[in-house]
Amino acid sequence: MNNTYIEFKKKRELGDILTDTFGFLRQNIRTIFSILIKTSGIPFIILLVASGYYTYLSADLLDPVSISNGELFNSVNIFFGAILMLLTLAVFYATLFGSIMHIIKEYIENNGVIDKTQVEINFKNSLGKIIGLGLLGSIILFFGLCLCFLPGIYLYVPLNLAFCVMVFKDQGVSESISQSFDVIKNEWWISFATFLIMGIIIWVISFVFGLPAMIYSLSKTFTAASEGSFSDPSEMYDWVFILLNTISSAAQYVLYSITAITAAFIYFNINERKHNTGTLEQIDSLGKSE
Repeated sequence: MNNTYIEFKKKRELGDILTDTFGFLRQNIRTIFSILIKTSGIPFIILLVASGYYTYLSADLLDPVSISNGELFNSVNIFFGAILMLLTLAVFYATLFGSIMHIIKEYIENNGVIDKTQVEINFKNSLGKIIGLGLLGSIILFFGLCLCFLPGIYLYVPLNLAFCVMVFKDQGVSESISQSFDVIKNEWWISFATFLIMGIIIWVISFVFGLPAMIYSLSKTFTAASEGSFSDPSEMYDWVFILLNTISSAAQYVLYSITAITAAFIYFNINERKHNTGTLEQIDSLGKSE
């Protein structure tokens, strides 16, 4: 057994979940990202292209010519770009979460040893379910956010934990979603608080990566204003800004892996509080060893 093995199946307080999330990531970061390159690499590249394309199209929102001609909300390209980015984001999010859950499952079953080949095999075998869950969950979350926003916030917690149910309990798409609501019953607030604090930490890290794009945009704005040439704000969206903004987005997307690890710790924490699964397994293993 790995001397630094982190036990997932145990009760934790909020602070312990945050600490162990970064501890697990630090301990296995090379293995995790080498697997993610193979499992989520293609969706990640497609997402970056879609994100850059949408940023490019967004320049029309600031184009005074398009606004004066009434073309602002009639642009099929902008709508298509937004849909494309959201779809690719849903697929990437699903493959990322699915990969992380399979990594953690392998980690638990082998007492801290992660067989990358086995993780990739297990991931491929469940790829259809993973993508299906990602797309269906995104649709549910989208409509939840449209309903006065608050339902979307509520749905965010169980839909994240649905990936845990799918992988750790080997459930289908609909079963994973329905059982995830049973998981968070009476545990929603602490789960939401954990996701919220981790989200703030991730936002701060993402902000650092977004500084180059922000600085470049501000410097170009001040230069244009001082020269009296700030007549078309869409000119701020040049290829340099698009590149810097895409890099910032890439960092943010990669940081979603931290959210996935946090989700796993939340899932096992709730499961342990309700069923004492880990404790019972330890007692059973002690009995067999005697």
